[in-house]
Amino acid sequence: MIKENIADIIKERIRISDETQDNWDYGIEQCWKKYVDILSADIEKSTDFFLHDCTNEEFYWLSEAFEEIADNTQSQELISAWRSRLAAVTSQNYCQENFISTEMRQQVDYPEYVRSIEQEINYAEGRIDK
Repeated sequence: MIKENIADIIKERIRISDETQDNWDYGIEQCWKKYVDILSADIEKSTDFFLHDCTNEEFYWLSEAFEEIADNTQSQELISAWRSRLAAVTSQNYCQENFISTEMRQQVDYPEYVRSIEQEINYAEGRIDK
């Protein structure tokens, strides 16, 4: 269930971003809210999604909401899942030319992908009360 819902929201998020060239568009904020709500609702299912069903492109877009998800869930388990998921992305299985998003195809090479997501994970981890 998470996979289908997230896939639809990410497609909408990409469509809005590609059409408006504005990552602060109101429609994008609504997409963020939807996937934050879904991924904050059940940590076990969300962890499973990230480790087994999330595509590289979905993972990139979802990372922009990691801080809010971590703040909502206070889950170190999710942080660990995100780190494991990122470690599974290698330069060999990163197929930039296959992404749906024009922005990702043109601007997000493998080093940028890793840097960006790693930064989002680190920020998210800082939101967890220890």
